[in-house]
Amino acid sequence: MSGNEQVGFARGIDRDSYRYKITVKVSEQKPYTIRENTWCFSFPPRCSKYKVVYRTVFKEQELTKQRPVEECCKGYTETTSGDRCIPVCSEDCRHGTCIAPDVCKCESGYGGPLCDFKCPLGKWGRDCEMDCKCQNGATCDPFDGKCICTRGWTGVYCDQKCPSDRYGQDCAEECRCRNGGSCHHISGECHCAPGYTGPLANTARNASRSASGSVCANRCPEGFWGKNCSQTCDCYNRAGCDHISGECQCKPGYYGDKNGGTCDPVNGTCMCDNGWTGETCNQRKCEDDLYGPSCEKVCECESENTELCHPWTGECSCKTGWDGETCARPCPFYTYGKGCQNRCNCKNNAQCSPMDGTCICAAGYRGKDCGELCPVNTFGEDCAQECACKNGASCSPENGRCNCTAGWVGVLCDRPCDDKSYGKDCESKCKCFNNAACNPQNGTCTCAAGFTGALCQDRCKKGFFGIECNQTCDCDDENTVDCDSATGYCNCKPEWRGIRCETKCPEGLYGVDCHSHCECMNNSSCDPTTGSCVCARGWEGADCSQPCKEGWYGLGCKEKCPEKMNGVCQCRPGWQGEYCQTPCAEGTYGVNCTQHCKCQNGGKCRSNDGHCRCTAGWTGTRCSEICPEGYYGDHCMEPCECKNDYFTCHPVEGCICRHGYT
Repeated sequence: MSGNEQVGFARGIDRDSYRYKITVKVSEQKPYTIRENTWCFSFPPRCSKYKVVYRTVFKEQELTKQRPVEECCKGYTETTSGDRCIPVCSEDCRHGTCIAPDVCKCESGYGGPLCDFKCPLGKWGRDCEMDCKCQNGATCDPFDGKCICTRGWTGVYCDQKCPSDRYGQDCAEECRCRNGGSCHHISGECHCAPGYTGPLANTARNASRSASGSVCANRCPEGFWGKNCSQTCDCYNRAGCDHISGECQCKPGYYGDKNGGTCDPVNGTCMCDNGWTGETCNQRKCEDDLYGPSCEKVCECESENTELCHPWTGECSCKTGWDGETCARPCPFYTYGKGCQNRCNCKNNAQCSPMDGTCICAAGYRGKDCGELCPVNTFGEDCAQECACKNGASCSPENGRCNCTAGWVGVLCDRPCDDKSYGKDCESKCKCFNNAACNPQNGTCTCAAGFTGALCQDRCKKGFFGIECNQTCDCDDENTVDCDSATGYCNCKPEWRGIRCETKCPEGLYGVDCHSHCECMNNSSCDPTTGSCVCARGWEGADCSQPCKEGWYGLGCKEKCPEKMNGVCQCRPGWQGEYCQTPCAEGTYGVNCTQHCKCQNGGKCRSNDGHCRCTAGWTGTRCSEICPEGYYGDHCMEPCECKNDYFTCHPVEGCICRHGYT
């Protein structure tokens, strides 16, 4: 398929060819023979000569030609303007857009094949009884519960970061970081490995649009090395250095010492320092885990964290990111790199990787140096969580905790103040009388039926009743004592009966001498003369058999019902489920258990706020720090009290024998 055909297919266009015939006039050269006379030696002296000549003749010819024709593929149709093909869905997408034949893309909050299914946030299924299990700010389709992941996440429950070579929405974008550079799973930002740089390093969005495309593709410029090429080569005689390790690379005619060896000025051979041998003094005399003049001593270095145990002195040379006499400890806070000599450049109490100095931002911050607050309505690690606060509340960029506006309380600020309080944090007391409702924002009173006034202290004036006293009493004035200010019920004078105090007949009768029977239902009364029905509260119709329409109530069904609340439980941090009965699964915490614990080295996190509970031997906010020297155990609270120098203090077990001792 050609490039043009691929584009046409993507737009719902099918390219074909149309054959047709035309008649044209064509010319050709047709040969014929002519005779000529010429002189010769015969008698008479004239001879005949023949030759072939050509003449142009014309004739009609039918030719078959073809031209390309574009038509919409199956499942697509032309727009009214005819300039493109659009997909066709056999049934309308109720709350969405048709993006492919019979495929709807639903608006937020809707799901199902026709986008006609809706559930409250966090629910799905018939009657919306199922809980969504999506994580990291993902939403779920209310029809089938399928998770719709946010940028940078994948998996059935959106609980997995994009693979290392992908990022973005649906992990559809390809990382362009080269030479071991890492790619942020959400933004695609490249962090180059030590020794490499640009073009457009740390701006993958721009790199994806650039002509060259690759990021972290170049070695550090000459004279620089390390993370972000920020280290300067420290070599003599204009020598360069390795772009990753910084080791000097001498120019022709120069040399350097190796492991303390010196060069014989006469013959140029290397004279090695104690513990070293080989042509260039690059080989240990002892085996890897031994040292000393006779190689009888055992190296005490932590092998996993050590580059070299000196073959003569036993001194440990630590790998990048490690420190201490035996290379058992990570670099101290805010330092990193080889020998822990580099200072971290991180803000807002962020830690940095002891290996390369990459900033590890605390929840609520982002950016290369963690100097940028999370954008509005986002929070948490990498600002990847979306705030769920309601009613105008703001949320903490660190943990998503809601800061409610006046009149609202609850984990999500979704519950108004109770009927006795109002204002910020519901701290002000209401002053309303007669069971009036108090506005949770400003404390203004909403009077119950039958009362009026700023504090609802006054009853309705005579002849009026109901909410705001705006209903007029419908009683027969001559036969009525008064009208109930709340319900409009007519209190009749003695001997009078009926809804309006309109009759003296017993219930169910009317007419002269009260001999006719009423047909009115539901405790309604009838006009004493005509027998027409006067309906009781809550009923209407000719015979008062119909209840008020939904949303209305009272006499004549003229009073409007208040709006209902939905009654959905909003769980406190650390709990989930329809009734908030299920604690967060291990490794998750926070509102609806959407945040992931960041505890390291086996630490467990508290389900409500993510606070880490470290295993023995570790401490710090993320359990990333080993116990200080001289302490061990749970919370690093136990002091090591070793008997002699043949012991060492292990961060978990306490006093243990040094290497080589039992």
